[in-house]
Amino acid sequence: MTTIKDVAKACGVSTATVSYVLNGKRVLLPETRARVLRAMQELNYHPSAVARGLSHKRMNTIGILFGTVNTMVVVSHPYTSFILQGVLTASSSAGYNVTFCTDPWRTAELSAATYRDQRTDGLIVVAPPMDADIVPALASCNIPIVTVSYPGDPYGIASVDTDNLHGTRLALEHLRGLGHTRIAHLTGPVNMLGGRTRTEAYHHFMSAEGFHLPPEYAAGPGAFDADLAYAQTRRLLTLPSPPTAIFAANDQNAMGAMQAARDLGISVPIRLSVVGVDDTPEGAIGIPALTSVRQPLIEIGETAARLLFQRLAGDAPDPSTWLLKPTLVVRDSTAPPVS
Repeated sequence: MTTIKDVAKACGVSTATVSYVLNGKRVLLPETRARVLRAMQELNYHPSAVARGLSHKRMNTIGILFGTVNTMVVVSHPYTSFILQGVLTASSSAGYNVTFCTDPWRTAELSAATYRDQRTDGLIVVAPPMDADIVPALASCNIPIVTVSYPGDPYGIASVDTDNLHGTRLALEHLRGLGHTRIAHLTGPVNMLGGRTRTEAYHHFMSAEGFHLPPEYAAGPGAFDADLAYAQTRRLLTLPSPPTAIFAANDQNAMGAMQAARDLGISVPIRLSVVGVDDTPEGAIGIPALTSVRQPLIEIGETAARLLFQRLAGDAPDPSTWLLKPTLVVRDSTAPPVS
């Protein structure tokens, strides 16, 4: 492989002079610059991006690390794929490359060193579990990061998320407006900020509205999982006083609920209304089409990337959470309860 020393030797200049041609930091005689460029072309020399990045202390590359979703399905997973699309769009406009971190995080002791090698200028960490040490470890290494769906305030980090309180209220107000009072909730994972916040918002709303519901109405599945939601829905629908509506923590849970209702011979939405969160393509084309809270996922990815670019430029954003507003997309899975 041709090196900068080979180029310098071929045209009779110092390696520093070749570097000046590459980085444009000094004004050189036109004939000297032309001689160096000609030698580079003849020797088929291409400067190392890594070496230049280390020299300039900037790689113009950011990393994106997904905290929970299997890396093999990130590009097809509705939540992560749209966030990734937003990050890529913003990065392309800003002249940054994006490195997709495919090695799953294990512990700080086993994984942190990977992110201290300066191959990326900073990281976007998407939806890490609340009980994982990902963010504390990266923050302690002074790696510039922005989080998505994780509270960055304790670490002086900007974060971006959907306004889950508002989204939950949109779903529940829609069901209440249709006349439902027996509304159950298929809970998400308690160690994920989105799942935890939606469950807390559900309990607050139902209490404020004076709906006194059995504890079984929000007893599971505690995961974003259609199969577990299916099993929990079958339990709910066989209670002595079953719910007439279900607010699911995400669309996967909602579709599990609708399948359980179909298998029990319960019509959606005539006898059971269902609302999800995420507005996935699968939910939109289902039968019936799913009413869902749409998260602005592409905008979340774009915002996270722009906040990271600001920090890398020395204009650090406030260490606060940027909440983007969701919207409710009403389709065919919700209707007034039968009297």
